[in-house]
Amino acid sequence: MSRRNWRTIMRRSAVPITLAAVAALLSPAPATAEPDGREPIVFVHGLFGSTANFDTMSLRFRLNGYARSELVAFGYDSTGSLVTAANQFAATVDRVLAETGAAKVDVVTHSLGGLPSRWYVKFLGGTETVDDWISLGGPNQGGEPGTCPAPGTVACEQATKGSAFVTELNGGDPTPGAVSYTTFSSRCDTVVDNEWTVLDGANNADVGCVSHTNLVSDRTVFDRVRQTVTG
Repeated sequence: MSRRNWRTIMRRSAVPITLAAVAALLSPAPATAEPDGREPIVFVHGLFGSTANFDTMSLRFRLNGYARSELVAFGYDSTGSLVTAANQFAATVDRVLAETGAAKVDVVTHSLGGLPSRWYVKFLGGTETVDDWISLGGPNQGGEPGTCPAPGTVACEQATKGSAFVTELNGGDPTPGAVSYTTFSSRCDTVVDNEWTVLDGANNADVGCVSHTNLVSDRTVFDRVRQTVTG
C-alpha cells in the first residue's frame, strides 16, 4: 500500500540470485548462532509475492548454521482474506512446531505479510508460539485509501487504513504478549511509507537506504534480522 509506487512490487514476485548475489552470500559472515535455544523461522511474503522471495535470506541463514527444516516459507493467496491467511498460517506454525519439536517459532514478514501473521499472534494463540515477530517494510498501520494495486480484492479492502481489519488489529494493545516485535523500515522505500510501518510497543528501526523489494535480500538487513532472532 503506497501512494507512490506500489505497482513495482507486482512485477517482482521473486528475487533472483545473480552471480554478484552469490558472491555476497559467501562473503565473511558473523559467527554462527548456537543451535540450543534457537527457534525455527517462518517467512511470510507480501502482496503478489511468493515463497521464493525469501530464497536469498533463507540461504544466508543456512550459511549461518540453520538447517533447512528450521526455515519455512509460508505461501498464501495475498489478494484474498487476510483472516483466512492467518488461519492457514496458524496451521503452518503448528506443523513446524510438531516437525521440529520447538516450543516457539520466529516470524519474518515482508510488506503485506505482516498483517495476517500479526492477526495470528493477536487473535489465534500466537502469543504462546511466537518468540520474535519481524516486519520488513510492512504496512502495519494500513495503506492510504485508494493506493492498493489490487482494487476490489478482499486483501486490499482489509489492508487499508481505517478498515475494520486494521482497526481491530491495532485496537487495544497492537503488540500483545511476551512476543518481541520489531519493524524495519527504509527511508528509500517508495512502496510503503515509514509511518505506516511503525507499531506502538515494537522496536521500530531504520535500516538505511534499501528499496522495498530488496528488504528481503539486502545483506545489511539480513544481519539485522539475524541479530534480532538470535539475540
